[in-house]
Amino acid sequence: MASRRPETIAKREKEQARREKRERKQAKKDARALGEVPATDETVDGELPLDDVQLGSDVAVGEPLD
Repeated sequence: MASRRPETIAKREKEQARREKRERKQAKKDARALGEVPATDETVDGELPLDDVQLGSDVAVGEPLD
């Protein structure tokens, strides 16, 4: 069996990652078209939207957060 060059292996891994990303993106579009996923994704970089953030009990309503 012939040995593979590291460049070839890296190229193959990059292509596979791109293919998987494309498939995930298409699946998400298909789910959106069927109404299974909301049209807008409110999270940014995995963070909760501001509406879902809960403050600790030690912060009074209307008090500045600093």
